[in-house]
Amino acid sequence: MESLEHANNTELLSTLAGKPAAEALLEQYGGLTPLAQASFDELQLVKGIGKSKAAAIKSALLLAQRLTRESYSEPPLLDTPERVADLLREQNRVYTVEHFQVVFLNTRRRLIGTQNLAQGTLDTLLVHPREVFRRAIAVGAAAIVVVHNHPSGVPRPASRISR
Repeated sequence: MESLEHANNTELLSTLAGKPAAEALLEQYGGLTPLAQASFDELQLVKGIGKSKAAAIKSALLLAQRLTRESYSEPPLLDTPERVADLLREQNRVYTVEHFQVVFLNTRRRLIGTQNLAQGTLDTLLVHPREVFRRAIAVGAAAIVVVHNHPSGVPRPASRISR
């Protein structure tokens, strides 16, 4: 393969797992997001994927996820909901249950850091305000943004029917 930049997902996965296993993975999971959500053990259930290939695949996907969060010389400006979403999108894409995060900002609305504060279930999450503010005070944040994902991929509140 001459140029990996123009390779499709099957070709890229083939460099890690071989073509038959790459095809089986994409057939099983249908895309990179579900593949990234698969556990190390689940990957090994696919024909042709052993421990070393599962480790290589998980490593590559985690490196890609970390690349999106790599820090730059000046922390990112997070002055709109869209910019916050851009910062956390890749990290949240692989979660299969709800996660609650806090983004800590300085007075210029630049990132100090983030904290994954709580993990819930498929559609429920419980967080106490004390936990949110404890870390904000400790890092000297001038502002915070609270974030949580929707594992369903639908960014609207779920409608609940009480009986």
